[in-house]
Amino acid sequence: MNELISYIKKVTGLEIEELRHPGGSLNRLPLFLREGYNFLSAEFYNHQVVFVEPKSTVDVTPSQLQKHISKIESAFECPVIWVLNEITYYLKKQLIRFRISFVVPGKQLFIPFMFMDLNEQQKIRITRGDSFSPSAQCILIYHLWMESLEGLNFQEIADIFKYTPRTIGRCAEELKNADACTIVGGRAKYLKFSKNKREIWGTVKDYLKTPVKKTEWLFLTENIDKARIAGLGALSYYSNISTGDIESFAMDAKVFKELRDRGEIHPTIYNEHDVKLEIWNYDPVVLTRDDFVDPFSLYLSSEYDPDERIQIELENMINRIL
Repeated sequence: MNELISYIKKVTGLEIEELRHPGGSLNRLPLFLREGYNFLSAEFYNHQVVFVEPKSTVDVTPSQLQKHISKIESAFECPVIWVLNEITYYLKKQLIRFRISFVVPGKQLFIPFMFMDLNEQQKIRITRGDSFSPSAQCILIYHLWMESLEGLNFQEIADIFKYTPRTIGRCAEELKNADACTIVGGRAKYLKFSKNKREIWGTVKDYLKTPVKKTEWLFLTENIDKARIAGLGALSYYSNISTGDIESFAMDAKVFKELRDRGEIHPTIYNEHDVKLEIWNYDPVVLTRDDFVDPFSLYLSSEYDPDERIQIELENMINRIL
């Protein structure tokens, strides 16, 4: 695990002091764990820990990993830190969600019990408070999914979204600060995107958040022409997963308020004959040419769904379109 030791010293400035395995530690583990992993017992930042490296590609679920962790921590009587040579975005997201410590040498370090969270650029990862504003996120997704905003000045972009030029200026600064684009021009300013769509997505995905503000329920007979199909209905359109039993739609929060105040829609208490209405922080209509929400917003609205089939299809969807 020399690469691990070098990487941790590089990004934290801290040394790892290798320790002998406490007496009988390995013998306390089931045979499948002893044969399936390499172990390094060490002193790190005044903590005794055990680094655990799979001998082959990780093909277990986070819940199974947690069971392995429990057995290993019981045997070594100290916290476990996983060492992974490579990691999918889905697995990384799940490990972070379940607060499972891991290191990908050369790329990322996540050790929550030590309050360490470093990304590929060796910078502290952004927090929830650093997310894009809904307007900036909408503009970015439009560029990724609908059509390029390259070459359009701020007024032309404002006309697309019905935003003010001042709002476009603020959004442009957000995107620039996240390294998604640069701002060029004099009095007439433009966005310049030097990265391709896959690179932009990789750069900004930690700044993006679910567009869903809240959820309401409507009678099946309600008029929802200004909504778009969301949830499993949309995912089934972009993937091979089947639609669920509940119909889901998405609608802009301002549109929802107007329709509700005019008495054109009537939120109700859930029953099995109703439809689910996601109230979004931006208008899903501007991000699609058909009846379904855009795949990027769909991904963000469903990324914490506990169903692993859904997570796999979401990842496959994003990989297909980028």
